[in-house]
Amino acid sequence: MDGHQENSVKIRQLEAFRALILRQTVTRAAQMLHVSQPAVTRLINDLEADVGFALFDRTNGRLYPTPEGMVLFEEVERSFAGLDRIAQTAEQIKSLRRGSLHIAGAPAMALEFLPSVLTGFMREHPGINTTLLIHASSIVIDLVVGRRCDVGFIAHPLTHHGVNIESIHSAPMRCILPHGHRLAGKAVITPEDLRGESFISFPKEFDARMLIDGLFAQRRIDRVMTSESQLSAAICVLVQHGAGVALIDQITAHYARDRVVVKPFEPTILSEFALVTSNQHPVSSLAGAFVDYAKSRMIEMFPAASPAR
Repeated sequence: MDGHQENSVKIRQLEAFRALILRQTVTRAAQMLHVSQPAVTRLINDLEADVGFALFDRTNGRLYPTPEGMVLFEEVERSFAGLDRIAQTAEQIKSLRRGSLHIAGAPAMALEFLPSVLTGFMREHPGINTTLLIHASSIVIDLVVGRRCDVGFIAHPLTHHGVNIESIHSAPMRCILPHGHRLAGKAVITPEDLRGESFISFPKEFDARMLIDGLFAQRRIDRVMTSESQLSAAICVLVQHGAGVALIDQITAHYARDRVVVKPFEPTILSEFALVTSNQHPVSSLAGAFVDYAKSRMIEMFPAASPAR
């Protein structure tokens, strides 16, 4: 077929041709396509005219595929198999059983909470492919802006002109102690309780560190600053092994509760987590479904936390 003939072939003609090969008579082909017999005959005649050779031999009122017709049929079958796969893929995408989901999160959310949420989401949506990246909050925002991930979860609200930032969790920080610590029996820990205690803190440039240091300075309470780490999970391990006490976010404390003693701390110092999405491109249906699922899991696990605002 030359380029003009190739372009003139219509999908409806190929459907009629395929149906006639598969059903062997015009009557059954018409029933398969839910059209009239003359319509099938016309489509076959038009297809033969377009391709430039006979597709069927007409013998005693019956149609028999020509050798050339069978060669074309093999190609048509391959094409229709591809169309079936496309239709199946489209249905899987629609029903959230196909697609890729790229998530980025700050360590406080991405080390424990997001993997557990992703696992549950994948059980409900088999067939999807997921990627979880763990980075500092500023890098998570860059990944969303650069469209290298669908949505991000950051450990504290930041501002950036290229993204929408929605608070999804706000809760008081918790005080964590080694098992057997002298304060383990107290219901609530106060700054005064921690006077002279070995204290494990975040680096000085962290907002949480500034809030904590400001509170203790305001009350003129000295601590013994023994260690620093930018990861709440690492701080938990240090506390677990007796290096000191610390104040960390509620989510990390929840997952560490079997390894350290977790206590309420007053006065309240809030830790916040936020969802990051692009304000230039809408999230996919799959990413949107994951966001809804993650929010519902957050509410289930931390009902006392403030709702998203």
